[in-house]
Amino acid sequence: MWVFKKVRLVIVLSVMLCLGLSLLGCATTSQIQALEEKTQQALDKAEEALKECQSAKAAVKNSSRYSAEAADSAQRAESAAVRAEKAAKIAKGHTNRAEEMAKKCENIFEQITAK
Repeated sequence: MWVFKKVRLVIVLSVMLCLGLSLLGCATTSQIQALEEKTQQALDKAEEALKECQSAKAAVKNSSRYSAEAADSAQRAESAAVRAEKAAKIAKGHTNRAEEMAKKCENIFEQITAK
């Protein structure tokens, strides 16, 4: 019987040791609260990042629209510049012709007044 008591004592002690070791791995309430706080902070940061991402996406859409408008405006400005260059060439031709006619008129006037 004495052996059975020692065996029972050893079993009880080993069960208590196992329970003690298993409870060592459990978290305390303060550790759980700290983990909850960190989790909440991470969720808040994720929500903030999502909002920033959405606003950046909207800004990209707006900039794409403005970019297309700017490209169209640049194309119109380029065609206007080409038309202006053509008009300047034509005006220069007309100016040269007018100067030649003015010189002819002066020559005719001088010939008439010289007689």
